[in-house]
Formats: sequence, structure tokens, C-alpha cells
Amino acid sequence: MKLIVSLFVVVGVSLVGFGQTGQEIQRYSYHTWGTVSDEQSRPMAHLNICWLPAERPINGRIPCVKSGDDGTFAMTVHDIPDKYTVCATTTDSPFIFVGDTDPTHRVTCSKPFVTAAGDECRKVDLKFGRADK
Repeated sequence: MKLIVSLFVVVGVSLVGFGQTGQEIQRYSYHTWGTVSDEQSRPMAHLNICWLPAERPINGRIPCVKSGDDGTFAMTVHDIPDKYTVCATTTDSPFIFVGDTDPTHRVTCSKPFVTAAGDECRKVDLKFGRADK
């Protein structure tokens, strides 16, 4: 009987720690700022600017800010080193669905960039083009 109880205790303790390394994932502060403008290089005010993973699935919240009256924005996100993109959108979401026929729903994104294992600052200027949807 003691052997069976001991076996259950060992298995139970082993399962509690299964898949855990005891360390949290290190997150860094990434500060991004810039401007968003239209096809004629005029500032675009009050657009949503969002920070998105470029290759991995989105898991959780999407950090977004609004551009100011002069088209400028600034945001600080706390995330892991990875590949990201910054997008400006005329809607409340950085995503536009296939088949959306509303011409006011537009989005433009930066080229993907890689963040390092350390705090960083990065300037990103976004410009809408005629082909942007």
C-alpha cells in the first residue's frame, strides 16, 4: 500500500512541473514612433496604429494607439524578440476582410522588422498608396 501511495505522489509531483521551466519569458520594451500620411503626403489624423506579429499567430491583445491631429503616433509595447509590423488602419481593426467593398476601409503596414533581445526605439513612417485597400 505504501508503494502505491508513494508512486502516486511521485507521479503527481512530476505532472505538476511538466512543461514548466520555472522561468518566465523575458519581455522587452519596444518604443515606436512616426507619422502616417495619405497619397499626397498629408498627415492623417485619428487613425488606429497597431503593433502586430509579422509571422506568428496573434495570441492575446493587439496594442494600438490613435494618430494625433498632425498624423504622429508613439507607442511602447512589452513583448518578446520576434518579427513585427506596424499598421495604420481607417477602421477600428487592423484587419480588412476579404470581400469588404467599403472604400473607406483601408490599411497600410510597414515592412516586417526584427526586434532584438533588449529595449529598442524605432521610427516607422507609414504612407497610404493608391493601391492600399
